[in-house]
Amino acid sequence: MSTKNPLIREVTDKEVDFFFENGWVKLPGLIDAEFSAALLDGAKRVFGENGDKPLGKDASLDLAWFRTYDEIANEDERFNELATSNTLGYNASRLFGRVSPIRLMQNSLMVKLPTKGGSKQSAATAWHQDTGAHLFSDANSVNVWVALDEVGADMGAMQFYSGSHKLGNLGDLKDPEIWEGWQPRIERSCSLTDPVALQPGDATIHTHFMIHGTKENSGNSPRWAWGAMLLPADARYTGAQSYYTDGLGLEPFGSLEHPNFPVIYKPAG
Repeated sequence: MSTKNPLIREVTDKEVDFFFENGWVKLPGLIDAEFSAALLDGAKRVFGENGDKPLGKDASLDLAWFRTYDEIANEDERFNELATSNTLGYNASRLFGRVSPIRLMQNSLMVKLPTKGGSKQSAATAWHQDTGAHLFSDANSVNVWVALDEVGADMGAMQFYSGSHKLGNLGDLKDPEIWEGWQPRIERSCSLTDPVALQPGDATIHTHFMIHGTKENSGNSPRWAWGAMLLPADARYTGAQSYYTDGLGLEPFGSLEHPNFPVIYKPAG
């Protein structure tokens, strides 16, 4: 079990309140700038200086919107320090709104390449919720998104429909027909943020119900980030098929206890 890490700060009461109202929150300086620089070096060792280094199919998932490298914390000591930080888990516990242990379900590097290179992994990220990837759990989850380098507004910076978490699971919003059906209600009930520019070490956290997306990376450099999925450690496995849980021998409506999903925070006492 990790102890509190001075390189990662705790969330404030004001940030927790903003999160509950809006379903997302920006956390300036969540991690120390020097720590962020070390993580960026590690990311570049994986993806190359320009983010376009070819990787084996088993190691990466090249999506239509950006490139990913899953479970980097299993290979890099500094990313492991971040992913298993007791302070990161404590922050998640506060944002969930109840005192509970916290489990790390997944972590990955993400790089959105600039459009000038002609890569498909520079494209706009379609509006979506993260519900499809979270059906294995009967509890809420949060996604942490940490900028490892500066993310300008023109670099595919994240945008959120503030308050959209209150609408619940809206289905596959990437389906144009479903999106068009919901869009009038979303536009009336929620407010779309400007692209959220970030400095190295800044972060955003959003719930899995939050509608979010990005424009293309029209900047001059890759957009570097690290992300993680966290949920209460007492959440039950639903039995649903999932990239994360298939083949692990978990029992439907039993515990998610497994070496792949470590508990990173336990409340005192």
